[in-house]
Amino acid sequence: MGRVSKRKSASRQADAGCEGKRYKAGIYARLSSDQDLQKNESIEVQVEMARKFAEEFNRQKTGEVISIVECYTDLGKTGSNFEREGFLRLLQDIRLGEINCVIVKDFSRFGRNYLEAGNYIEKIFPFLGVRFIAVADGFDTGRDGNENKQMASEIKNLVNDMYAKDFSKKAKLHLKQRREEDSYVGGPPPYGYQAQWNEKKRVLVPDENTQEIVRFLYETFIKTESYTAVADELNRRRINPPYVYKKTKEVYHSSADTDYKGWDKSTVERILKSETYTGTLVQGKTSITARNENNRIHKPEDEWVVVRDAHEPLIGEEMYKKAAEIRQKIRNRTMTSQNPTKGCPIEENIFDQVLYCGVCGRKMTRHSYVKQYKTGERARIDGYFCLNGGQTKVTTCPESNRISKNELVDILLPLIRIEFEVLLRRPKHYVEYGKERIAEAAKRIEAQLNETERKIVRFQGEESSIYMDYRAGKMLQKDYAAFRKKQEDRLKELRKQQEEWEKEKKELDKLSEKYLKAIRALMKLKDGKVLTKEMVEAFISKIYIYPGKRVEVLFAAAVDGIKVYAGRSASACKTKKEHPGTEPLCLENKTLIRKGWDNG
Repeated sequence: MGRVSKRKSASRQADAGCEGKRYKAGIYARLSSDQDLQKNESIEVQVEMARKFAEEFNRQKTGEVISIVECYTDLGKTGSNFEREGFLRLLQDIRLGEINCVIVKDFSRFGRNYLEAGNYIEKIFPFLGVRFIAVADGFDTGRDGNENKQMASEIKNLVNDMYAKDFSKKAKLHLKQRREEDSYVGGPPPYGYQAQWNEKKRVLVPDENTQEIVRFLYETFIKTESYTAVADELNRRRINPPYVYKKTKEVYHSSADTDYKGWDKSTVERILKSETYTGTLVQGKTSITARNENNRIHKPEDEWVVVRDAHEPLIGEEMYKKAAEIRQKIRNRTMTSQNPTKGCPIEENIFDQVLYCGVCGRKMTRHSYVKQYKTGERARIDGYFCLNGGQTKVTTCPESNRISKNELVDILLPLIRIEFEVLLRRPKHYVEYGKERIAEAAKRIEAQLNETERKIVRFQGEESSIYMDYRAGKMLQKDYAAFRKKQEDRLKELRKQQEEWEKEKKELDKLSEKYLKAIRALMKLKDGKVLTKEMVEAFISKIYIYPGKRVEVLFAAAVDGIKVYAGRSASACKTKKEHPGTEPLCLENKTLIRKGWDNG
């Protein structure tokens, strides 16, 4: 809102100062680098130059006024690419009619791409009615005789384009030369190192705070042959991961105000893959294009710049090779487990919408694999586990929490049969009973909806009649206004009621479909022994799994609130004493306890 009010103020000043053409100007300034403080100041110089131009222009009293509305800046952006945040914001305001004049210091600040810069200045801006001014180049599309400068502007744009391309080539050659001279030209140094300037070279030196952690990481990996085991050990010691250390400079997590953001498998693997820790500097793996800075090109390995003994190593070559052999062993094992499983397709996940961890509340993840027996036969084994369970990175779920699909089905199938025993005896009766109740509810809702619609029509008719009286002079204006206000409030309330009845009608349609779906599931349950996704979603609202294979079931609709506890032994379950009014049910060596409820 601040920006809008500023623009309105600028427009009012323009109106007060002149009766001729008024321009709402936007100043655009750009720099290629955001690392040099002196260059940062030149953004202000560009803006100040444009402001002074506008002030001098207004003092000439030519019948035109230029009012500065907004400044748009891009810092650290190349002129060869017009996909810049500040420039795009300028274009947006031009389309909205907020800006009709653009002022820049010179052509090079606007852009160094000859074709695109010329397209904006000569075609797009004139089409949109935008005046373009390049102060230092003396270029102004709003002045008479400016056509004579067309050739000069084209030449300058071409020179800027050639300069940008020439500078890009020189920059790449300079970067390659610095890499070959053992200079570190990357961004933030890798974990375990700091970057320092040694004369004209930027070199990596060991970070005394984290170098031992890198060595410990390699040693633990060689000992355990597991990325996860390494991450778990670092998390148990509450060592901050690289990105947190870079931000806070704290090796260990100590703040009680923030959650611990620990290590994960990918972070460990990235450090183990890097040759940097052996003293070898590998650079130039990727490059970016000037036209699209987000488009990163991956170069072939023979184009990388590799320098041995570029800095002090944190680990020896032998340790790195051992870690590499283990990484290859893990890759081979993974590739073997990813072989095609012909004849063992993955089945539908019947618990996808209802299965949750009872400890942290996270949705359980399905794990499916093919097991091959000594006889040569293969079978797909499905199970479920909580991704947080037993993790050291988070503390919300400290124990491993797993259950196989077969174990879960063995618990649920008999349980559902017991709970719906009455319905299973007379399923057709409940089909008819349900249809009758739904039809009665639908009839009641339809009647209420029709009544509300009749009231709306009646009130609209009254409004027309009163309006005719007002037009005929039979009613005062203040009385008519009071009537209109009262009528609008009544109609608003009626339309709200109408929306609520229509919503209830849709909900009833959904309920009808769900009820019939549940009855169909009951019919299948009566005749079959297989639990399907349709049955699960019809009967069950949520299933919570606890460590030790304890299960809590919340039944849907009429059976909501029933809780079931299951375990391998009675000691793993709640007791009858802890749940008064419950009746223990024994089923295939699993103890189930459910709350009593009234079937009606």
